[in-house]
Amino acid sequence: METGIRKINPRIIKIINLTTGISAKWLENGEGEMFAVEAEQEIEEIVNLYRQLNPFFKDFFKRQLLDIINYENGTRT
Repeated sequence: METGIRKINPRIIKIINLTTGISAKWLENGEGEMFAVEAEQEIEEIVNLYRQLNPFFKDFFKRQLLDIINYENGTRT
């Protein structure tokens, strides 16, 4: 992948793009921005929503997010 000797399977590129938000074009040939604009816009939207929460719900949101991440990784706290 990094050496450019072999082409990346398009299915692998799609999986990486969907799971990480890294631009498919960037993965294919290193052109453009690394992160897709949509991912950056989504992150900005989430941050703006988070800023509107009161402190109790900010803490609740963070705990829920960590629980989801731990669940996806197969770890429980």
